[in-house]
Amino acid sequence: MKKSLHLLLLCFCSFFISNVFAQKYQQPDSLGLPGDNLNLYAVMELFQTSETLEGFERKLNSETEKINNLDLNNDDKIDYIRVMDHVDGNTHNIVLQVSINEKENQDVAYFIVDKNDKGGVQIQLIGDEALYGKDYILEPNYKETVDVNETPNPGYVKQSTQQTTDANGNTTIINNYTTYETASWPVVRYMYAPNYIIWVSPWHWFYYPDYWTPWEPWYWHRYYGYHSYRYNYYYGNYRYCHNYRNPIARNRYYGRRMVSNSVVVVIRSGNFRRTYSRPNEKPAGKMEYFKDKGISPNKGRALEEGKPKITIETPKTNIRKVPKNKKIDNSIENNQQPEERPLNKRSSKVNVEDNEKPKNTRPSRERTIENIKPNKIKPSIEKSNDNINQNNTRPSRERTIENIKIQRNQSSGSGKPSGKGRVKP
Repeated sequence: MKKSLHLLLLCFCSFFISNVFAQKYQQPDSLGLPGDNLNLYAVMELFQTSETLEGFERKLNSETEKINNLDLNNDDKIDYIRVMDHVDGNTHNIVLQVSINEKENQDVAYFIVDKNDKGGVQIQLIGDEALYGKDYILEPNYKETVDVNETPNPGYVKQSTQQTTDANGNTTIINNYTTYETASWPVVRYMYAPNYIIWVSPWHWFYYPDYWTPWEPWYWHRYYGYHSYRYNYYYGNYRYCHNYRNPIARNRYYGRRMVSNSVVVVIRSGNFRRTYSRPNEKPAGKMEYFKDKGISPNKGRALEEGKPKITIETPKTNIRKVPKNKKIDNSIENNQQPEERPLNKRSSKVNVEDNEKPKNTRPSRERTIENIKPNKIKPSIEKSNDNINQNNTRPSRERTIENIKIQRNQSSGSGKPSGKGRVKP
């Protein structure tokens, strides 16, 4: 009895400690599980844009797509994800699986693609509960109400949209799909074509395609930083769901589900949590996204702030200060070129207040001319000498010569008269 109590207490303590450690290492916007390194929203988008399951598998394992970041066997190399389709009537169970070693495989996620009698197709992507937790279901944003009597038109695909705004003011545009619209996805049409050959990936442990070479995985913060700019699109087109649309297909899948004991040991030991140890690498993931999308760093920072960055370059010109009580010319607003008003370099800067006459300003031109002394004005040649004030003007040359002669005669009156032309007394 005591042994059973001790065993029960030990199990309870281990469960409590594991939950505490999971909460400690779990990051915001993460599950705290190995599935954080394979974003199922990005997988759903890739599935929607793919043309065949073979092409979907190739892009899923492409280093340039940066979707696969799984390292389930802890060998510091990316795991190859193979795609296998299990068909049961009009239902396809498409399994994503990783080979852990020669004997063990681990399911990562699986699609349920189900076609109804009217031609509509329902799609759900479910993460394996060992990697994502129980009932982690994603699906397109289906409309809540659909007119079942409407005849679908395969050549016409239309999406209705709506907007949602969160508490931080971020707006997300949600595209609502119908089952007829998801039926028009290229890979879905490919799977339901009459000549479709069921795709089962031929690759397995230590036997991989020539185009694939494993690379070193990123830390989670860098991986999250890379995909953070796609979340508006992810949430606008896909959503988290709480129920299975085809429970029968789910039960059939669990009959063939593959689980690796090595992966279970890694999860219980918590060795995968070292991927959360580099939070400073989140900006590096953002810069990697800008590089792949051809976005400049300045524009990337503007996107991170949530608003476009506008830079206006204006030429450097001398701007003349205008008093507050003076009306400003608004000709620029009317697309008219204002008159150029060069700055007088001799004038000093004066602070002019409202309703106050400026001090020490330069006098007007008319005021300056009136104050100039009259003796500095040069008389005109055309004016006669009689009309000019002799006290303030320079006498003419003829006038000066006559005065000199008179002075000489007056001074020589008492002396000897000079020769010819002498006047008799």
